[in-house]
Amino acid sequence: MPWAQAANWISWPWQRRSVGRTGCIDRLLFTTTRFCLRCRHSGPLVASGCVRHSITSSAFCDPEHPAEKPMFFRSCKYILAAGVLLAIAAQAGNAAIPCADGKRYYDLARKAGAQQDFEKAVQWLDKSVEACDSYAAWHLLGTAYQKQRKLKESLNAYEHAVEHADTTDEAAVSLARYGQVLALNGQRFEALATLDRAIERHSNPPSWMRENARQLDHSLVDTPISGESIKRSLSSQEFGLLSINTVAGRKLADGEAEKTRVRIPINYKLDSTELDAQTSDNIEELGKVLASEDYQGRTFTLVGHTDVRGSWQHNLGLSERRAEAVRDTLVQQYPTLEARLEVKGAGEAKPKYLGEDLPEADHRLNRRLEVYVN
Repeated sequence: MPWAQAANWISWPWQRRSVGRTGCIDRLLFTTTRFCLRCRHSGPLVASGCVRHSITSSAFCDPEHPAEKPMFFRSCKYILAAGVLLAIAAQAGNAAIPCADGKRYYDLARKAGAQQDFEKAVQWLDKSVEACDSYAAWHLLGTAYQKQRKLKESLNAYEHAVEHADTTDEAAVSLARYGQVLALNGQRFEALATLDRAIERHSNPPSWMRENARQLDHSLVDTPISGESIKRSLSSQEFGLLSINTVAGRKLADGEAEKTRVRIPINYKLDSTELDAQTSDNIEELGKVLASEDYQGRTFTLVGHTDVRGSWQHNLGLSERRAEAVRDTLVQQYPTLEARLEVKGAGEAKPKYLGEDLPEADHRLNRRLEVYVN
């Protein structure tokens, strides 16, 4: 899906449309997932157990994603329970707004957005967060700006949403939306790093997160990476990591907070530590950043990863040798890094994409280098 269409993945609360026999349920709650659900019957809810006009749902359909090609399928017997759970979740989000005026303005914003009046929705949401800060209002404000393609304002709103999230899952969802907006702004490398972090921190990442990340991953594999992109990726993670770790602090023991990292596209020859020309250029850009004044005195850990083919022991050794090859290249170009680089091999233990029967393009993405800032 072209990133210019990415706002179509964003649902808005309380939109209502008629539902045909195989049409999309399109009455929306404040939710971050996007489904098209198809029912086998057209009768009313009580008679057939099929959702028609009777309950709220997280479905979202548009002309470019018709019901005949649903992103996510559920049999009718599960839809009622899902709708009820979503209704409860929406009520809980509204209840989390800590003042009466904030709730009132938030509800007015939802109604304005359902009528596609996102400018008015922004005005009501501004009033809501002025009355009292809340995750729900800040996140929906990010959505409204994203719908309008006001990317700078959307990033700011999603950042506030992460800061005000009550749970790690909420923070991860807003962080992923932040990543989407980065992609719309042309910052694909930074967007992928942000989406990857959101996926890791969410207890059950929705399908749109994984699909967005996969599309970005494939689009970047042969793309030269600039030093500025690496810097921006690290700084955007700093915001997300600090906020999410604060939310999850009661779950993380001392020293367990995740480190900022950057993943560099690496293209190794099969079963080899030899780097191709594009990878060598990417490593040179990485070295410029690590040796810069911004990271003076910091140490780094280079972690090599392989695909899942071959024996475990062989892949473990190969991943370490590949990381060592990158370290040697960095030290040769930037001698001041020699005492600041550690090397580890993860082998096939942490693949981005699971399974041996993957497309070769996915195996290629599993062969990667990650750089952790200590």
